[in-house]
Amino acid sequence: MGVNVPATLIFAVVTTLTPGPNNILCASSGALYGYRRTLPFVVGIASGFFTLMLLCGTVTTLLSTYIAAVAPVLRIIGGLYILWLAVGVYRSSGKLVEHSEDARPLRFWNGYILQFVNPKCIFYGLTMYSTFLAPLLGEQWTLVWSPVALAGVSFCSVSTWALGGQLIRRWINTPARARALGIVLSLALVYTALDLAGVLS
Repeated sequence: MGVNVPATLIFAVVTTLTPGPNNILCASSGALYGYRRTLPFVVGIASGFFTLMLLCGTVTTLLSTYIAAVAPVLRIIGGLYILWLAVGVYRSSGKLVEHSEDARPLRFWNGYILQFVNPKCIFYGLTMYSTFLAPLLGEQWTLVWSPVALAGVSFCSVSTWALGGQLIRRWINTPARARALGIVLSLALVYTALDLAGVLS
């Protein structure tokens, strides 16, 4: 079974673009200080994300024999996790970014270290490599290009939130708009969950 490219892209983009510690902090910092002063934090996030994805891919590859044996279970668990994310996205879609007047710009190492204490990123990496990219783990270059690609997606995501911090907050300033955005993102995650669990195949 090969990689389902549409489902993989949807999972990668939606998961990294939806509200979470990285994005909310970048939006807040971008709104308060602008993108230029937020850039060190953004680069730190992308760098830490790259390292974390490299570790997740390596661990998954080393345990590929065991992972292959429990692949069906992992696919179901991964699907359930994504459904849980979908519910979380929908429920939190009405929340706006909160700003603190005494906040200070976060630095590179703040963003780097944040990835290793962020459960969303850790589960994202394990889900990505044990399910979506599992068919490619036998190929030597997978552990080279995939962390770079995933870190690139992460950089674009947090940059978007940093650049559009105040703009995004203004756009979703009504319950109807926030809920509409939450529904669209949630349904996209539901699709990836059903595909991952084998329901759509």
